[in-house]
Order: sequence, then structure tokens, then C-alpha cells
Amino acid sequence: MPPMVDAPAGKLLSWWRSGSGRAGFLCLAACVSLSPVSIAAAQVFLALAIALFLRERLRGRAAGRAPGAAVRPLLCFILWTAAAVLLACDPRRALGEFKKFFLYLLVPVVPALAAAPGARVWTYRAVFGAAGLSAVAGLVQFAADPHRDALHRISGFLSHWMTFSGTLMLAFVGLVAYVLCYGWRRSRWAAPPALVLAAALFLSQTRSALLLGIPAGLVAVLWLTRHFKAVGALALLLAAAYLLSPAAIQRRLAGALDVNHPDTRNRIELFETGARLVRDHPWFGVGPKNVAVEALRYRGSRDYPDWMYQHMHNNLLQIAAERGIPGMLLWLWWMLQLLWDAWRGHRRARGLEPGEHALEARMASLAAVGGWCAMLAAGLFEYNFGDSEVLILFLFMMSAPYADAPSRRADTTRGAPC
Repeated sequence: MPPMVDAPAGKLLSWWRSGSGRAGFLCLAACVSLSPVSIAAAQVFLALAIALFLRERLRGRAAGRAPGAAVRPLLCFILWTAAAVLLACDPRRALGEFKKFFLYLLVPVVPALAAAPGARVWTYRAVFGAAGLSAVAGLVQFAADPHRDALHRISGFLSHWMTFSGTLMLAFVGLVAYVLCYGWRRSRWAAPPALVLAAALFLSQTRSALLLGIPAGLVAVLWLTRHFKAVGALALLLAAAYLLSPAAIQRRLAGALDVNHPDTRNRIELFETGARLVRDHPWFGVGPKNVAVEALRYRGSRDYPDWMYQHMHNNLLQIAAERGIPGMLLWLWWMLQLLWDAWRGHRRARGLEPGEHALEARMASLAAVGGWCAMLAAGLFEYNFGDSEVLILFLFMMSAPYADAPSRRADTTRGAPC
């Protein structure tokens, strides 16, 4: 993992003590922590954080620089996406994708604005608090109407249950990584938010998060911290939760293994539709924001409503349909680079001298690996990369490990686990 911060400690502290440094971090923390609550507020604070970041960059006072290893595939993906927009079946509709490009600026902004000691820890704590409030709102919704069907599930402060469960999933994995690194004695406060997050996730009945995302993320963080026995305990806990759940929830979760179940059959229909669309548009796809319209020409059945084809419920398939197979491969390159850097960061952090910075570095890299596994696993049956709320939190988690100063890194990659 290449050095991520090019400023000496003195310059970093000087920048942090400046008004712009603190204001930039506070805007960044507000953006990330508000993502489970309000996308509009999160985007406003992100714009302010980017403006402050650019202001400090132009003055040569910013504390960090973007990691080139992660930026290169991201730039290639952005350029290919821009080409796909211009060559789209309906370029006017595809132009809306440009608005999402500024979210990708989190990759260089996070290492710079969250480089000060403790900045990432406080941001994560704010995320846990905001996600807990959103989970409580979802529990109140369920208590008000416990007989909800699959199309009227709890959504907390957000507009859709998939976005709701996606943000809670990442926050929950990050919270477990935090507790594993800081220890239970220093993390007892985490019990209430963990319980409400778990309860809201379970009652959301979102199978991509419950059956794939959460298990993948938790297994990753438990395995990396060498809590091997806890992996078996996790499997028993999930089995017990299923057996003790109401019959309606059991039927929904069990339906994931039944190819004849309506909720599973429609995923198969979307996969087949997406495959036909990609076959006819292999290079640049049909363009972002065009899949919902063009997919209707490739549907294999008239048994499903048009709105079901709004996206393909799979990250790789949706991106291939929008931007072609090369665009999908560039996205996969970027994702794998992020995972590789996070994993290497975790190995290096384990060799750091004991102290607060070592704990913060371990927690940031461990949460990044767990968040990546959760995001990609859940994304096998959901286009969670397309949700801005989920994307903001995911990009923060993946960019946070880059904020570690090289002067604080250990020369060895061996050491005690979290």
C-alpha cells in the first residue's frame, strides 16, 4: 500500500488547527454520518467539504494526497462512464449520471480531511449514532404496522427499504469492527446501537443484506482478527434467529432458496433480461439511466410490471448493461484495488506500536475490508452501488485507511491481531 499522506506531522497539525481544516473535517463528518438519515443534507455537506478541500489544495496547505493506486482505476471508470453517457440510447436521460461523479471525490477528500488523529474514529461514532436513530425510526414504523408486505417494508428516515438496509448493514459491520479493535471494555456503549441496528435489519426482511451482506462482512472481520470460533457462533446465532422469527419472515427468507418463489423467480427474469441486453450492447451498454426503458425490449415475460425492470438487481450486471463489459471490468478493477489496499493496510496496522493511532488504523482498515465484503456480497442480488446514501458510506469506509501517515507505519506486516 503506497504512502498516503505527504505532509510531515508538523504541517498536519498546523493545517488541522486552521479554521479551514476543522471546518472541512466537520463537513465531511456531517456528510458521512447523515447518509443514513437524509441524502439531501449529506450532499450539501459533501459539497462544502469538497470546496474547503479544494481551497486548501490551491493554497498548498492540504494535509494529504489521494492514493494513486485507487484513483487510477476510478478515473478510467469515470472516463468510460462519460463515453457511455455520450453514446447512450438517450444521452439526455443519461446526463443525470454526471451528478453522481462528485460522490467519487470522497476518495481523495477523506484521506485529506480525516488525516488528523481521532478524526476517523469520531466520524464512525457519528455514523453509528445516526444509523441507530434511523434504525429506531424503522422499529417505530414496524410497531405501528407489523403486518407489512414485501412492498411496504420499514425504511427509517430514507425513502426505500433497500437503501435503509444497505446503510444499516455497512454501519453494523463497521460497529463490529470497532468493538473488535477497541475491546469490549472501551466499547460497552456500542451494545444499544448494535441491538437496534440488528433488530431493524432483521425486520427490514432484506434478504441481500441479511443472508449475504451481513454474514460476509462479519465473517471477514472475525476471520482477520482471528476470532475463528466466533464464526461458528455467528452461524448458530443466525440459525436461531431464523427459527425464532415469525412465520411470515421465515417464509420470505426461505424463499431465497426456492427458484419457484415469486421473489426469486423475478430475480432470474432480471438476470436473463440483463444478459440479453448486454449481449446486444457489449461495449458501451445502453447508457446510465437508460436500463429501465431499454430492458423492456429484452424482457422474457409479460408477467411482471414495468417498474420491476428499473435496474437489474446485481451490481456487475447493471454496470455492464449501463456501460458495457469494459465499464464493468474497470469498475471491478477499482473495487479489487480498494480491497487490496485495505487488506494491506490491515496487515501493516497490525505491526504498529501500541497506542491510539494503532487502534484507529486497525479499525479503519478492518472496517474497510468488512464493508467491502458486505457491499459486494449484498450486491449480488441488489444494485446497491446505485444508492447514493449507501455509496457515500461505502466510499468513506474504503477511503479512510488511506489517511494513515507513512511516518507512523511499521516496517513489518506482522503483529498482534486487533
